[in-house]
Amino acid sequence: MKDYLAGLFAGITTTFIVHPIDTIKVTMQSHSTHSIPKAIKLIIKLNSIQGFYRGVPAHLLVQCGSQTSFYGSYAHCLRFLGSDRDNQHTISVLHNFIAGSFGGLIQAFPSSILELFKIRLQTTSYQQEANVYQLFRHIIKTEGYRGLFRGLHATIWRDSPTYGIYMMIYDPLKAYLHLSINSELISGFIAGGTVGVISWTLACPVDICKSKQQAGYTNKNLFQCLLEIYRIENGIHGFFCGWTAIATRAFLLNAISLFVWDRTRRWF
Repeated sequence: MKDYLAGLFAGITTTFIVHPIDTIKVTMQSHSTHSIPKAIKLIIKLNSIQGFYRGVPAHLLVQCGSQTSFYGSYAHCLRFLGSDRDNQHTISVLHNFIAGSFGGLIQAFPSSILELFKIRLQTTSYQQEANVYQLFRHIIKTEGYRGLFRGLHATIWRDSPTYGIYMMIYDPLKAYLHLSINSELISGFIAGGTVGVISWTLACPVDICKSKQQAGYTNKNLFQCLLEIYRIENGIHGFFCGWTAIATRAFLLNAISLFVWDRTRRWF
């Protein structure tokens, strides 16, 4: 239970810090632009300065749902494998990868639905769906209940393998940095941010497809969407649209998330 509660705290903390950057990232991906200033102008044009925090309630649900389910299922899987976060000497790199991948798979289900609401709110104006409830009714009316699961396949492919890599790298990197920096706080913050950037960079191509699918800009499946981006948007370069915003968000989110989770789980 302590891992789920600590994950909830991590989700609440990270939401309010990274939401404006997340809005820029989603806008860049949805409108296929590599320009942060252009994305900022588009956000302001649609919803004024308030647009940077449009969709915060949905994002809060996303982070709380995903962080709680990920860290809780990750810890449960570790214990099933005979390892324990409270005794890190029992955790092998393979166990961390398996447990991280399992946690990523579990959290993909709540994340997919909640991110659908967040992305729709971030990429529409106030003249359209104004809140989560109105958006929910609109999706059910126009797309049916299947519409709530738009982008689920891409979310699973984005989260399961990358979260495995994420947890596999974190502990060894943190231990290595701790030898040089001699500060658990700083080494944990840098390690969390670094693995966040690595894992999100790997997830970037699939995440762009997911954003386009959930924003309603394409009805193609994951493979078709990847081919379309490669063909139309300058090859490999198109898969990393919004990478600057993604990397900045990933560093802050994961550095804070892992630190808050690791600290608060000790309270229980």
